[in-house]
Amino acid sequence: MMQGAASPNLPYSDPEVSAVLSRLMADKTLIELIGTWTHPSMMAVLPPLVRTVVRRGLHKRLAAVDSIAEFQGVIRDYVERLVVSTLDELTISGLDDLDPYQGYLFLSNHRDIACDSMFLNLLRHRAQLKTVFIAVGDNLIQQPFATDLMRLNKSFFINRTGDNPRSVYRDLVMSSAFIQARIDDGDSVWLAQSEGRAKNAIDETDASVLKMLQLSDRKMPLSEKIRALNIVPLCLSYEFDPLDVEKARELNAIDATGSYQKAPGEDLKNMALGLSGYKGRVHLNVGQPLDGDYDDLSDVAAAVDRQILAGTQLFPINHWAVSVLQPDFSHPAHEPVLDAQQIAKFEQRLNRCEVGDRRVWLSTYANPALRVFNRNSP
Repeated sequence: MMQGAASPNLPYSDPEVSAVLSRLMADKTLIELIGTWTHPSMMAVLPPLVRTVVRRGLHKRLAAVDSIAEFQGVIRDYVERLVVSTLDELTISGLDDLDPYQGYLFLSNHRDIACDSMFLNLLRHRAQLKTVFIAVGDNLIQQPFATDLMRLNKSFFINRTGDNPRSVYRDLVMSSAFIQARIDDGDSVWLAQSEGRAKNAIDETDASVLKMLQLSDRKMPLSEKIRALNIVPLCLSYEFDPLDVEKARELNAIDATGSYQKAPGEDLKNMALGLSGYKGRVHLNVGQPLDGDYDDLSDVAAAVDRQILAGTQLFPINHWAVSVLQPDFSHPAHEPVLDAQQIAKFEQRLNRCEVGDRRVWLSTYANPALRVFNRNSP
C-alpha cells in the first residue's frame, strides 16, 4: 500500500528518497534553521557563509542516501548525540517480551511531539529491530521541509481537521487501512492514545482513536479486530518536561478563559524545544498485547489505560510536587523529598513559571504520582 501511494499523507517509499533529499538540501528555510541551531553566533553576522557550510555538510551526509533505512541510519547518529546532550538516562522494559518478527500497534501515552516515537525508534534500532511507522496529527503539516522530513522518517498524517467531512472520513479510513496493512506485513506502528499531548499528564485513551482503527474493518467483531491490530500499550515517563512552562501557561489560560489560541508555527517551535531541552531520565514501559474479549470501545480504552498506568515510573520531582500541593498527603508509596539541594533545584525550575501558572505546573508533575497512588491505595 505504501509503494507508489499518491497520497501526501503517507510515508515516502525508497524510490522517492533521492528526489526528496535533493529538495531538502536546497530548502532555504531548513538550511537557515539548521544554521541558527548549529552556528547561532556566526549566523547573525555571516549568514551566507553558514548556509554554505550547512549545505556542504548535508550533501556530504545525504548525497549517497537512497533508501529510508539509510536515511534513518544517518538520523540515528544525530539522535544518539541528542540523547547524550539532553538525557541522563534512557531505558526500556518489556521490549524483549515481544516477538521480534511480529508487527505491533504501540498505543502510547503522549508527552512530546517528536521525542515519544523517536525514543521508541532509537531503542528498537539499538536492539536491531525494525523502526516503527509513526502516526502524526495533520496540525504538523505547516512547513514543507518538516513534512518531508517526517515522511522520510516513516511518518504518516492523520487528517482530523479538514473542512470537508466526507474527505476527512475517507482519509481516516485510509489511515485505518494503512495501519492494519503494516501490522499484517510484520511492521509496527506508533500511535498516541488520544489526539494531542496529555499536557496535564493525565493519560486517558480517547475512544475516537479506537473508533478510527475500526474503520477499515467495520464489520469485524471488536475483539477480533483488536487482536488483528496486536495492540501493545506503551508508557513513556519523563523526569523533566522541557515544555513544562509552556504547557502550564496554556492550561492556565484554558482554565481562566476556556480557550487558548496557538501562535502560527507554535507546534513546530515546541517540537524543537522538546528535542533540545533537558529531560533528565526517560523510561519506556512496553506492555502486553491486548487479547481479551471486549464488549465495547470503553472496555478497550480501560484495558489500555490500566497498562499505561501500571507502567508509569515516578521520579523525585513527582513526589515533591505532591508534597507542595498537599503538604499533609500520606500514602505508603509516597516518598517525600528531604534533600535540600534537590528541593532547591526543583524550586528553581518552578520559578521559571509566572506566579499565576505555578499551581498548574505543579499539577502536571503531581498528577502521574497521584494516579499511581490512587491505583495502589491500601
